[in-house]
Amino acid sequence: MQQTTLAERVQSSLVEECAFLACCSMHGRVLALPGVMVAINPAMPDRSLFNGVTYESAGALQEQYDAIAEAYEAAGVRAWSVRVRLGDAVTPSFLESGGHVRDHDTVAMAALMGDLRLPSVRDMEWEETDDLRIIGAINDAAFGFPSAVFEAAFDRWPNSRWRGYIARVDNLPVSSLLTCDSPDGDCRMSGVATLPQCQGRGLATGLMAAALRAAMSRGMTTTSVQADPSGTHGYARLGYRELGRMPVWERRRSAVE
Repeated sequence: MQQTTLAERVQSSLVEECAFLACCSMHGRVLALPGVMVAINPAMPDRSLFNGVTYESAGALQEQYDAIAEAYEAAGVRAWSVRVRLGDAVTPSFLESGGHVRDHDTVAMAALMGDLRLPSVRDMEWEETDDLRIIGAINDAAFGFPSAVFEAAFDRWPNSRWRGYIARVDNLPVSSLLTCDSPDGDCRMSGVATLPQCQGRGLATGLMAAALRAAMSRGMTTTSVQADPSGTHGYARLGYRELGRMPVWERRRSAVE
């Protein structure tokens, strides 16, 4: 499979992920505009992670920008972000001129299932789970949020393509992740997290291996993830390869505006 095809699957799976982060909460929804997908989560009005925009072309985003901003305004969302496509050199300057700030970068990574190097998980206690709150609580602790963010947002499964997995130590859930089976055959990895006191023990790597084997049994042919730049080595060890950086540009207004 050519790298351009992998990049296309990364983009389509990112759309799925943004939709999940909006629709995981009651009243969350997706607004489809020509060439643009707007994920709106009114339950998280100050968290741009849960209010993300993906687009098919720079031109489509520019044409629909005012409608996007109006939709977030009407929903009471004060912070939202645009996930810039791989190789798009035009959109960042457009967003900056509109008041967006470059919040962070993610690294697009992907692999053919057949190219993965998956470790054995025979000695690890893991399971599939439908308890989103457990996954949310582990993510909150892993990323150091002082109060519930993911746990507060995660209160429903948007569709049956998403699955949750947890690993246990001494019967306590300590590591978690989410996967999504995209219609084009990509297994999207998301929400990979381990409690701080259990990090460095290979739990997330083992859990990913278990989830990826399950995805292969369902017929998935590729896998993708948006990795933090500091965490790419863990995915690379499994066989993922870097396709490029995808900046996230945030627009935020204060609660008093």
